[in-house]
Amino acid sequence: MIKVNLKTNQWIIIATIVYIVLSIVEFYLKISQVVASYTIYYTYSIFMEALYVLLIFYLISILMFFGEKTAISTAVTMFICIDVMRFIATEWPGKVLSYGLTPTLGILTLVVYIYLLVQFFKVKNSSISLPFRFLGLSFFAVMLIKLVIIIAFPVMADRINQEFNNISSLLIPLSILYILKKVALFIKDKSIELTA
Repeated sequence: MIKVNLKTNQWIIIATIVYIVLSIVEFYLKISQVVASYTIYYTYSIFMEALYVLLIFYLISILMFFGEKTAISTAVTMFICIDVMRFIATEWPGKVLSYGLTPTLGILTLVVYIYLLVQFFKVKNSSISLPFRFLGLSFFAVMLIKLVIIIAFPVMADRINQEFNNISSLLIPLSILYILKKVALFIKDKSIELTA
């Protein structure tokens, strides 16, 4: 696990801001129809996924730091596994995962998102319960937006989801930023109490 302290938290805040800025740049490049080489595209995609997984993984450390139930951390771990599988299926379709697993992966992702939402509402510590609930609702909102696009625009769903995925998905790192700010305040308050 990653140690939760003020310094680590500050580094993760910087990583979250970098992720948000790069997501906005990526959205701008997509709507501008700028095409990158495969090498640049895949390097960038792998970097963004690794950064995203780091941010989500740090949430497990936060949950453990605050003494939350293991079931909540398990839900986050399940999400990380599903997200990495989704990334692989999206970036290398048919090469790593069978094409037949893609619909199953979509259903499994929806189930994990719902489970994650329920678990985030079980966070008890008052310092982080509201931010985690907001994060759970953000995950669910992103999933609902994708489902609505698939249902409303079945022919263009892939293209619309690819172009606007970054903007709707910004809810998640913004929610993580909210959690990180609350953790920083908690750590500062505790250090003031210990020195007093």
